Amino acid sequence: MLEARGLVKSYGKALALTGVSLEIAEGEILAITGPSGSGKSTLLHCLAGIIRPESGEVVLDGKRIDTLAEAELTRLRRENFGVVFQFGELVPELTAAENVALPMLFNRRDRQASMSVAADWLDRLGVSDCAGQRPGELSGGQLQRVAVARALATEPRVIFADEPTGALDTLGGEQVMSALLGAARASNTAVVLVTHDNRVAAYADREITLRDGAVLTGVTP
Repeated sequence: MLEARGLVKSYGKALALTGVSLEIAEGEILAITGPSGSGKSTLLHCLAGIIRPESGEVVLDGKRIDTLAEAELTRLRRENFGVVFQFGELVPELTAAENVALPMLFNRRDRQASMSVAADWLDRLGVSDCAGQRPGELSGGQLQRVAVARALATEPRVIFADEPTGALDTLGGEQVMSALLGAARASNTAVVLVTHDNRVAAYADREITLRDGAVLTGVTP
């Protein structure tokens, strides 16, 4: 479904990716691991269309997306991808329910229907009692569950999760991973998960390890 073909990306003189290729199947949970500075987040951002590689291709359903015009790429991301960052990255002025509904409103869906879908996802992820609270009033685990709900609410084909448990304790991280992957599997949504934590990587169907911008290994955890 989603492929990287020979991705190269640098920042100044530092090579972040040195020709990375991989394939992600529909509904697959893929963990990308490796030490800090190995290119994990850069690879995820290239796959998600957030940054463009200097060479190589990113292909979704046989069509290159790295060469799309910015407006077309933005629309593709809104309709096909969901993203969960390490610290949630919620809009502080909005309630939890409004944050979850926001991507749907960007896609010009009816507000009442969007809020109803948001409430349903918050309930599925066990944080329905947080619907009217703003991010500053939530714990780290609650923030991440709301961020997961926001990513899943648009029914994306792929969720990109960049260190989603990095700011959480062990118990909170396990709860967020169980909620994220349980919901993703139920909807056959693929997940690309960047992590440095072996316990988090163990949730995946498959793991690849990056070192110095190249794929080092490909194993099943």
